[in-house]
Amino acid sequence: MKPYFFSEGIKELSATLTGKENIYLGIRPYGFHAGNELPFLVYPWLLCNSMIKLGKIPKFTFHLFINDWEQCQLSGPDPKEFPFNVYPLDTTFQFTHSMEDPSVNIVDYWQPIIEKNVREMLVEFKSVKVKAIRNSHMKNFKEMKSILIKTIANPKLVSDVLVKYSTGRVLDWSLLYGIAICPKCKTAQGLTEVIKEDQIRHFCKKCFEIQNGKYEDFEYWFYHKPLALPRIMKYKIDLCITGADHYKEGDFVVRQKLFEAFGENVKVPQTLYTESVYGKDGEMMGKSRGNHFFIDPKELIKIVENNSTGKIYLK
Repeated sequence: MKPYFFSEGIKELSATLTGKENIYLGIRPYGFHAGNELPFLVYPWLLCNSMIKLGKIPKFTFHLFINDWEQCQLSGPDPKEFPFNVYPLDTTFQFTHSMEDPSVNIVDYWQPIIEKNVREMLVEFKSVKVKAIRNSHMKNFKEMKSILIKTIANPKLVSDVLVKYSTGRVLDWSLLYGIAICPKCKTAQGLTEVIKEDQIRHFCKKCFEIQNGKYEDFEYWFYHKPLALPRIMKYKIDLCITGADHYKEGDFVVRQKLFEAFGENVKVPQTLYTESVYGKDGEMMGKSRGNHFFIDPKELIKIVENNSTGKIYLK
């Protein structure tokens, strides 16, 4: 297993694939722009096209993991300085209204748009499948339940791996990688404990109520690094496509070591890394940074095919 990078990585990787692999794509339901066009539109198309050039029929299944259990806004001691000591400022996308249409949930607004763009981009590859899966719809799967309960009960399983194998700094006094959502006020603030097996107790800091129940009685916020594990396990993922910024954080090794820490004997998928995209202000593109915009993916394909720097600057 090895990482593959950019357009040259696509060519090298394609030679090793059968065309029947399960492919992982993860996205926040929080806008669609040039930054996430690369892993969701451009690279899937380039990978399928590369297989065709090699005389292979792409029969991939692209799993679009809609991260509705991620925080809608970050908080923490210092999210920029300590990116592994973050937690929700308020709640998750699952309980957030869309800014574009406040009458609907942000996930219900963006998921159809994301799916439509991916399906249309890959429509010429007749044997390719596209499946969208929300984190919340996986809640009762044994893989999700096991990893999440272990994370809540012992967050050091995660932090010890991050301290040893990531490039970011980790505080040992602010460890939170999974928390229940308060059933009353829908916030992700407070203290969640695993009392016994799947028995959960949650104290909400906002409404000051204690809720007791089974694991299944709650919704959750789940930090994206351990959250990747049950998705890979459940859907037998062979390949992940993601941004190179994750590689710089050490994710390629961290993911392997997290599986070991959780005692899971799983074949860790290969990873294809896309370029980092920078906006008009010179900063990495993102909706939360206010420097996002959508461009024709065909234009992005041309840029990727003629780029070898690992960075794409859009004006």
